[in-house]
Amino acid sequence: MSVNFASLIEQLWQSETPETTRDIILSLGFNGLVFQRWNVDYIENWEGRMANGFLEHYYGAQLDQYCPIAKAIHSWTRSYTFAEARAGSNSDVQNASRVESLFQQFGMVDGVVLLTGKNSLRSSVILTSAHPTQKLFEELGGVLYLAADKLTQQLHSAHKLLTHVPRENPVLSEMQAKILQMQIDHPELSNSEMATALGLSPKTLHAHHKKIAKKNGVTTFAGAVIKTLKEAQ
Repeated sequence: MSVNFASLIEQLWQSETPETTRDIILSLGFNGLVFQRWNVDYIENWEGRMANGFLEHYYGAQLDQYCPIAKAIHSWTRSYTFAEARAGSNSDVQNASRVESLFQQFGMVDGVVLLTGKNSLRSSVILTSAHPTQKLFEELGGVLYLAADKLTQQLHSAHKLLTHVPRENPVLSEMQAKILQMQIDHPELSNSEMATALGLSPKTLHAHHKKIAKKNGVTTFAGAVIKTLKEAQ
């Protein structure tokens, strides 16, 4: 891949929004980007671009518990490719294979995790790709670090793009708690099948999804599932 580094750095220097910085990064050969920052009481998250449905499957099936990429984020002190994390993992081989298979189903064969922020306030820029990324990471590592740092500064804690996911459990109604747990236990069910199993109409189930998300301080039902699974770890 031929890159004009001077031009790329100039583009990053002039970038005024997270969206623009995201687009510059993705143009280098990536198909997805997620930003996360871990505070004591909550996680700040921005799904800059992510394949629809991936997070519901990933967290709904609790595959994050076996994901070497996720584990490395909290234990490694350097940035890395997905392939490196998988090669250095001691995770259950069968479940690690399930995780990798899910990534591939959503067009994420490999990727790069760029660790940013301060030690007391860790953050990361997670990039996904439909192709192996080791060579790309070696060639563009410096620029990617620069871009990730730029994005981290742009996405300050008060930024409107960030979703703040509180770590404290919200108070849900009995039905809402049942719906949330059923999604976690049976991610393979469609909304229609789940509504039938709960004795609800699809419209009522959707209304509960919105209330569950709001009580959890997130914008989507999938976000509520993610929060619940993260707190259970």
